[in-house]
Amino acid sequence: MTNSNLLEFSPMADNVKTLRLLKLLGIARSRGYVFNLPSGFTCPGALDCLSKADRVTGKITDGKNTQFRCFSATTEALRTRARDQGWRNFDKLRGLDYEQMVQIINESLPENAEIVRPGVRGDFFNQTYFEAWLAVARLRPGTLFYCYTKSVNYVVANLDRIPENFIINASRGGRYDDLIDQYNLKVAEVVYSPEEAEAKGLPIDHDETHAITKTGNFALLLHGQQPKGSEANQAIKDMKANNVEFAYSR
Repeated sequence: MTNSNLLEFSPMADNVKTLRLLKLLGIARSRGYVFNLPSGFTCPGALDCLSKADRVTGKITDGKNTQFRCFSATTEALRTRARDQGWRNFDKLRGLDYEQMVQIINESLPENAEIVRPGVRGDFFNQTYFEAWLAVARLRPGTLFYCYTKSVNYVVANLDRIPENFIINASRGGRYDDLIDQYNLKVAEVVYSPEEAEAKGLPIDHDETHAITKTGNFALLLHGQQPKGSEANQAIKDMKANNVEFAYSR
């Protein structure tokens, strides 16, 4: 497969949070990777955070049930390069069957990868794509894969086929929250303040260590640009005023 046909992975160390994780695990910056798709357009399970950045203009459109704006959609709105990368990856994946998806992901993933997070931007857009990632994890037993997902229906359909080196964090606030509770899945939940996390009995993950642990629910503080006048925007202002760490971009 030529380089022009390969998918594009990005360094994990571009983000402060994941950089902390690499340091804690003793993994070199050059051995951690993330994979991105277009936010919203590839997120069939999204509800509370559904937002999309127009492919050409970057203009944000929120879903009718959006309570807070997807942080990665705002990244795409501000950065043409990020937006273009996600769409290039999506265009190469759409229309492929299971075997083809497994092949292109596996051949595109750098050989030196020790830890990989698919879906920093975007999600598992269909069951075939999700199952292809599981297959790649089985082909790479020495690599740790982890993700956040609202495509919980695909997870439930594969509960007995998830490899040991693939950690899944079900993201609350989507169309399939009932499955999270029904199957007692490990869950990550966005909160608007440290006080909300404490009230819910959830530790806040500032370095992805909760995300790569097989068990234990946890909270993520709201982050990203939020619509003016919204409750989410006020929560961001309050955290800034109280010197709460909630943003991790470099």
